[in-house]
Amino acid sequence: MKAKKHQLQAAKKAVSKGAQAVVTLKTSITGHAPEEKTFVLKDGRKLRTLYELIDELETMPDALFHEFVNGNKNDFAAWIEGVFNEKSLADELRKLQSRFDHQRAILKHLVRELRKR
Repeated sequence: MKAKKHQLQAAKKAVSKGAQAVVTLKTSITGHAPEEKTFVLKDGRKLRTLYELIDELETMPDALFHEFVNGNKNDFAAWIEGVFNEKSLADELRKLQSRFDHQRAILKHLVRELRKR
């Protein structure tokens, strides 16, 4: 348990500094996705954390967002559920259709999770 707490603190520091170090918290909502499970955008950039997704949603054009989220699919929800094991957040995202609603829902979920720790 102490090792996981240390890894979580290291992940938070790495994210806040913009570091690209991979921390092995495969199922932690605040950790990094393993390299083989990063979310790859159309331009080849990779999202490794929910923090990076939140930042990307801030400036992502609506047209690009709707390539990932539309009436047929929600790639962000699938990624969050599959990589971070966050079914409740994924289910919530599947009900939303705007990038700002996605961003807000992820932020609220992260705050709730961090309060638990």
